[in-house]
Amino acid sequence: MSSDQIHQYGSGNIGKATHTGSGDIVVGGKTVGAAATPATALDDLRSAIEGLRTHLDDTRRAELDAAAEDLDPEAPRAELEGRLTRIAGIAALVGAVGGPVVAAVQAVLAALGA
Repeated sequence: MSSDQIHQYGSGNIGKATHTGSGDIVVGGKTVGAAATPATALDDLRSAIEGLRTHLDDTRRAELDAAAEDLDPEAPRAELEGRLTRIAGIAALVGAVGGPVVAAVQAVLAALGA
């Protein structure tokens, strides 16, 4: 007999997930951790950049805009890496508020593959 107590708060909670047998526990869909396409990842990055722009001075904003200009999902990874590195570096300099941009850059790199 189990005396587990489960308290759920917020949306998306499933309670206690137990697993016996083989396979993955999947909640909310059948594609867990599906990689984004480069185009989708770049769209997410552009959105994150828009949120960051208001926290930057004019010089950093201009640097960010120049690095983010014409990011093409069809471009080779090597061509995009320099720009993505500059974008992530600028975002990292402003601290926690730049976190979503850094995460979006990592997602773009993951979508581009090795």
